[in-house]
Amino acid sequence: MTSARFESHLDRATFRRTPLFGGIDLMSARFVRHSFAPHSHDELMIGVIHAGVKSFRCGRNHEYAAPGSLSVINPGEMHTGERKHGRELAYAAFYVPQAARAAMLPHAAHGNLACNEPVIHDRDIWRYLASAHRLAMAGDDAAAEEAMVCGVSLLFERHGDIQLPHAEAGCPTTVRRAVEFLRARACDNISLEDASAASGVGLFHLIRLFQKHLGLTPYAYLTQVRIARSRQLLKHGEPVAQVALDVGFADQAHFTKRFKQFTGTTPALYAKSMQ
Repeated sequence: MTSARFESHLDRATFRRTPLFGGIDLMSARFVRHSFAPHSHDELMIGVIHAGVKSFRCGRNHEYAAPGSLSVINPGEMHTGERKHGRELAYAAFYVPQAARAAMLPHAAHGNLACNEPVIHDRDIWRYLASAHRLAMAGDDAAAEEAMVCGVSLLFERHGDIQLPHAEAGCPTTVRRAVEFLRARACDNISLEDASAASGVGLFHLIRLFQKHLGLTPYAYLTQVRIARSRQLLKHGEPVAQVALDVGFADQAHFTKRFKQFTGTTPALYAKSMQ
C-alpha cells in the first residue's frame, strides 16, 4: 500500500485490493482541496465517513454525509465528491463488484441490488463497515470478512432494493446506441461525430440527451470508461505509459491528469498499491 500524491500536500489516499469475495478494492482518504470530477463506477461504492462533511452530487441531487454516516453510490450512478465542512474530509471506501455482492448475499445473486438512499444514518452498519475496512487495510482479511458480511447484509436488508444494473438502462434508444458504441470503441481514436453517427441523432442533440439521461457529456462518459479499463490493466502490472496509449489517451501526462480526477491518485501509485 502507498499514499497517493496530489497537487496539494494536504490531500492523500491509500488503496488496497483484498481477495475477499473474489476481489474488493478499498480506499482510505483524507482530502482538503481535492474534488472528484463527475464519474460513475461499475461497482457499488460505500463511503464510511470519519471526519468532515462530504459534499457530493448524485444524479440531480446534492447530498451531504457527516461523520457517522455512509455515502452510497449504486453502480452506474453519476456522482462527484469533495470536502464541504471541517478541517479535512476523512473517509474509508469500499468498491464492491456484483460478484462480491452475490457472494455475500446469495439470495440476491440473480438480481442487481441497489440502495434506496445516497446518505444512510445507521450506526450498526457504520460500525461493522468501519471495522471491516480497518482490518482489511491492515491485511487481516480473515477478521474483516465477518464484519463486512454483517455490514453489507444489513445495508441491503434495511436500505436495499432491486434495480437495473446501470443508469443507461432507462435511456432512450439513441443514447443506448451511443453508449454501446463508446464502450465498444473506447480505446480507439474516435470522435463525437462517430458517436453521433452511431446514435442516429445530431451532435448537439446527442450531447443534450447524454446530459439529461446520464448527467454528463459523451466525452466525459468516454473518459470514465477509459479510466475504468486503465485500472484493470494497472492491476495486472501493465506499465503506466503503455496503459495510457492502450486505453486511448494521447500521452501519459493527459492520462495521469484524468486518472487523478476520477480516482484521487496517480496511475503509478494506484498500480503500486494494487500489486
